[in-house]
Amino acid sequence: MFNIQKKKIPFIFLKSILFFVPLLITSCVGGGITLNSTDGSKIKFKGENVTCKIGIEYPDILNSSGGGLVRNVECTANGVRTYLNGFRANFTDTKLCKVINSKGEQLNNQAAISNLNSFACLAATKLRKIK
Repeated sequence: MFNIQKKKIPFIFLKSILFFVPLLITSCVGGGITLNSTDGSKIKFKGENVTCKIGIEYPDILNSSGGGLVRNVECTANGVRTYLNGFRANFTDTKLCKVINSKGEQLNNQAAISNLNSFACLAATKLRKIK
């Protein structure tokens, strides 16, 4: 009656799929960055080890632009620091990275501005944990 033929997938095609699928999976997971320190060491951060949290609102009495309510954005970055001699050590840094108003706009807070080049804030910015 009906002659249904099974099409065989070429063996080379199967081998190439088996090679590229693990490569694609490992390249899309996690994401990480490496930051260089002034002492020559390198600190590796993975995306899942960098977090930022927005604090509770509080009245901004120091801001000369009318006050209002503001929130702190504090970031924590955990990574592995590799020194020049190859020694590895755990690294943790927590800093105040931003101060935002109730509209989500960044304010010129001196404490947050001085921390912009810290490892925690740089890692959070590069890994898109904060904008």
